[in-house]
Parts: sequence; C-alpha cells; structure tokens
Amino acid sequence: MSGGIFVKRYDDPERCSTAAAHHAWLTSLDAGVRLPRLLATDAQRLIFERLPGHTPTVADLPRVAATLGRLHAAAHERELHAARLHQPHTTTTGLVIPDFTDPRRAALHRAAAVAGTDAAAVDALLDRPGLPAAFYKDPNVRNYLVDGEDIAVVDFDDLTLAPFGYDLAGLLVTASMTYGRLDEPTLADCVDAYRAAVAPQQCRPVDLHQFAELHHLLTLRYVGLNGYRHPWPAVRPWPDPFPPR
Repeated sequence: MSGGIFVKRYDDPERCSTAAAHHAWLTSLDAGVRLPRLLATDAQRLIFERLPGHTPTVADLPRVAATLGRLHAAAHERELHAARLHQPHTTTTGLVIPDFTDPRRAALHRAAAVAGTDAAAVDALLDRPGLPAAFYKDPNVRNYLVDGEDIAVVDFDDLTLAPFGYDLAGLLVTASMTYGRLDEPTLADCVDAYRAAVAPQQCRPVDLHQFAELHHLLTLRYVGLNGYRHPWPAVRPWPDPFPPR
C-alpha cells in the first residue's frame, strides 16, 4: 500500500486482465455495494483506491451477508436470470463467467478423498443445473472491509457461476475457521439478512449446510494458514451432512 492506493500485483498478465474484467462487471451491476475504484492498470498490476476499514468481526457478519445478497440479487436480475449453472455464461460486456461445476470438480474430488467424503455426494451437489444462478467471488471474510456502517467488497481474482447461498456458506465457513464456532443468533441473522436481500430467491438450510461442506473441502489445505485457526469439523454449527465413510 502507498498513500491513497492499493496495488495488486500478478505474475500472470492474463490473470491480471481477468481480475480487472471481473471488477468492471461487478461495478456495472449498480447494486448499491461499495467496491474500490480501479484507478489504473498495466500488464501485471491493478491499482485501486485504498479504502478505509477493517476485516469484519462476528458482529459485522449479518451486514456482510446482506451486502453479499444485494450483489447476488442485482446480478441475477440484470444478467444471470438467463444463466445455467452447468454452462459458462457470457455477459453483455463480453465477460465469460465459468460454470459452477467444471472449475471445482477435480479439486473437490481430491479433497474428498483426503477427508473421507463420498465423491458421489460431492457430484450430486455440483450437478444441479435447475437452480437459479448467482455467482461465486471468493467469499473469504477477509475480502470485505467494514468502515462504520459501510461494507466494501474487495479482491476480484475469481468469479464463477454459483447457486444462491453458496457464497453465504463460504462466508460462514471462513468466519468460523477464523473466529471459532458462530452462535445460533448470529447464524440466523446472517441467513435472514441474505434472504431478505435476494428475495424471492431461496437459500434453504439444507442447501446452506451442504454448500458449507464444499467450502470446507476446498479450504482443508489452508488450516493453520492465513488466519484459519479452527478446522471446520471442530466449529461446524450443525450436524455434518456428509458423515465420514
């Protein structure tokens, strides 16, 4: 960081340009959610305005969930109502958003083998083309900034299609792995805030619980790193929907 800017550096120029395209598309949604302005780019750098704020605490999570819901609702209403989860979607700006299934299937199968989770159960969650489409944008709790009542969204490296509730599950998993088991009132407030924002789309508890297990599998290798102090099985706030074989 330097003065009023934040510089994100990339080894891969294509990844740099893709992140810039993600930022532009999310900004175009006009969802009433704050994103940092992209001030300049070159082949391997994105230069953003530096936003004030801190990583959300547990008390901030319901407002973060509402922010996430507003982004999802705007994306679905403006563009993704025509998307199908099992197919890449090309936006009106020409951005190709990868499908939900292919980008994560191999990684989930590898992690499932390590965790003793049934790969067929993983596939059953991935292959659900009939669900309405929102998107995945790395919902790690560290990818939000809280400044008073303002919630900003940062980090634009990854973007795929995803069902409603998938990123909410990721937020809850990463927050639990960071801060410890979340209490029932906090969980209920997060779900209520998200559902109010995405209405009339649904985020059923069974889907939320199952999506959380996908995020668990994908974060297994980070336990003990990047602030993830608590393994998900030790802080999971509901019964495991995929008991070990």
